[in-house]
Amino acid sequence: MLPPYVVKSVGLLSIGLALSGCSLFEQSGQTTVEGVVVDDVTGQPIALADVAVLANKRSSSSSAFSQVGDWHPTDAQGRFSFAFEANDATDYVLRADAPRGSTQYLSAPKIKAGRKNKDVRVPLTSISWLQVHLRDVPPRADALNIRLWGFIDPVTILLPQDTIFYRPVSAGNNVVVWSLNGSTTVSNVETRIPYIVAGADTARIEIHY
Repeated sequence: MLPPYVVKSVGLLSIGLALSGCSLFEQSGQTTVEGVVVDDVTGQPIALADVAVLANKRSSSSSAFSQVGDWHPTDAQGRFSFAFEANDATDYVLRADAPRGSTQYLSAPKIKAGRKNKDVRVPLTSISWLQVHLRDVPPRADALNIRLWGFIDPVTILLPQDTIFYRPVSAGNNVVVWSLNGSTTVSNVETRIPYIVAGADTARIEIHY
């Protein structure tokens, strides 16, 4: 059996939580947001970006977030500070956008409605590029096509030939996979090529087949 003072403390806590409902986590009213936009790989501040609030009503059947209000510019050190009116029945996240990239939705930080949100770090995934140089070296391949993937849009080239193309990719560690298809002399086994690319930079790979 619990001591009387413990029972009393638990009772008071229960009453307090019951009276407050979910107000510890869900509030309406003015919400302030202060923080910095950073590169999601290096953690370094990103200057001259824009930040926006995205919202999704909890009662909605859709998981999509829509923008609330205007974009808010950051300063030369990537810092921002602004306020907006929030609703306690809505979830809010923060997203950044800049010429070099944007925030991925899964990594967008959540905002507490009706509170002061300080030291918010908004990660921005920089757009990087991959240059692929295909070289059909002797003996020439008799494949019907060559297929490459590992980026947003897979590439299939009919009657493989020497060519160079570019694709946007995420910064960091990546892998390109390619295979020849329809050849009577060459296996269609998939070949993996790992590479690393820095944010807002270009990586280059050469494929001989």
